[in-house]
Amino acid sequence: MGSSFQYIASSRVRFHQELHLRPRRVSHYRFLYVEAGCGEFTIADESFEVSSGWLGLLAPGVRENRYSGREPVSYLFVEFQAAARLTEERAVPFPGQEPQRSALIGLLKTIQAEQADAGGCLLAAAVRLMFPQADRETQRRLDDRLRKVVRLIEAAPDQNHRISDLAETAGLSEPHLRRLFREQMEESPKQFLRRTRMEFARRLMQQEGLRVGEVAHLLGFASVFQFSAQYRQVLGHPPSADRGM
Repeated sequence: MGSSFQYIASSRVRFHQELHLRPRRVSHYRFLYVEAGCGEFTIADESFEVSSGWLGLLAPGVRENRYSGREPVSYLFVEFQAAARLTEERAVPFPGQEPQRSALIGLLKTIQAEQADAGGCLLAAAVRLMFPQADRETQRRLDDRLRKVVRLIEAAPDQNHRISDLAETAGLSEPHLRRLFREQMEESPKQFLRRTRMEFARRLMQQEGLRVGEVAHLLGFASVFQFSAQYRQVLGHPPSADRGM
């Protein structure tokens, strides 16, 4: 695998008043940097305060579903996928001093401005600033046979690989392959395959300009409806949000 970290999305957000957001379960990590203002967020059943200058990492779970605004708040976030769990905490602040803190903010701003991070190199650098051992430990723990399967899927995301074929390629039984995915990737082979295919579909629409129907056909879906349903299930929104029909 080229990197243990994969860019998902990023943006700058500004809330001018109290806002209630619909809860949505996501499987991504999120760097959050509060540029101005203060407020309260609720993630799962835990609430925490953020104020100007807050910088940290939000773990996978339920995205903030409520914002109580005492004053306008502006923040920058970068979402990414990690091959292994980075923390057991819901929110990890980064109280480090210069130059590490400035370096992390600079990396996040660069990723957000580019709306991409090819190979996950910038994200790996950002994670190392917070968790110096994380990237090396992830690479060391990843089983060579599992890495072979991951590379095969990532090299041909347009193919709907059969789990049995992937297991045979790696010289593993299906149950053993599924166990390795659960232990080291924290998702099933099917979930990883679907996520990789849907992220590939998003790139085709955003970077290549393909329409939803064209992408559905390319990925071998029987209908646009079937493709759209899986896209929404995996990424949390319909493909039309990333590209017009």
